Amino acid sequence: PAQPEVLLADAGQFAGEGRGGPDWRSVRDAVLDAWGTYDRTGRLDDRPGLARCLPVIELLDDDVDLAPARHLPPPTATGGTGRLTDVRERLDETLRLTAELTPAAPGTGRAVPRRPLTTVGELARAGALTLRTGTNGGHARVPVLTDHDVLTGTGPSGTLAESDEEPVLTEPGDVVVPVLGGGTVARVIDDATAGAALGRSLVLLRPDPAALDPWFLAGFLRGTANHRQASSYASTATRLDVRRLQLPRLPLDAQRGYGDRFRALDEFERALRLAGRLGEQLVRGMYDGLTDGTVAPD
Repeated sequence: PAQPEVLLADAGQFAGEGRGGPDWRSVRDAVLDAWGTYDRTGRLDDRPGLARCLPVIELLDDDVDLAPARHLPPPTATGGTGRLTDVRERLDETLRLTAELTPAAPGTGRAVPRRPLTTVGELARAGALTLRTGTNGGHARVPVLTDHDVLTGTGPSGTLAESDEEPVLTEPGDVVVPVLGGGTVARVIDDATAGAALGRSLVLLRPDPAALDPWFLAGFLRGTANHRQASSYASTATRLDVRRLQLPRLPLDAQRGYGDRFRALDEFERALRLAGRLGEQLVRGMYDGLTDGTVAPD
């Protein structure tokens, strides 16, 4: 053609944060859809953040750089003022919820007496819980719960590498603990997360509901001192020996009392995280809107 053009596409948004690699299905669908339109018509309307059709002459500058991201129109981060308004309303609602969920200040009453302790390893040997570790791959086509997902409280983001391993699938009431990094985190699997495969660097504890309350278990596993005594510091990476984690021996009714308090703390923590994410979206959206002219300063 007299004025040749080239199609540039950037699929970096599908890289994901999991360790199973990019979301190849989304990469294929997005890139082939853009290419199909360009191939049929010889042109393509700009797809912000994804694809753009440019005259070749515009790319042949003194400094030739064919990295697609440099030439694509940026994705509309704000989604317009309507989107920013929605984010602000969600933030207001989340902040109100956070205030309602804020735990009351601890009282100055009597201290809880010392109780006999047991370990996760002893509970596993007694059959009160089952202990499983994550795999590196599998044949199931399900999302993977990664250690990053557990640490950040987000949904499963990883993918499984193809292998003959049998993946460990999560169930409601399971307690998942990262074994690397030294963080005091334990996550109780809910209905929304159930069915995801357990990623590597994670250990799953499946309590017998007749013997252990999952929120009681998860809450005591999060104690800072508990993590410290069960962790190894022999190398640059802190590694947690989940079997050495301790919790008190209590009857199921007493466990549920603790479990209710730990569940309420978890709801408060999730509300705080959501408020933080919404606040970041609002701040970024306002910066982008003010600088690209979609939001007026007054």
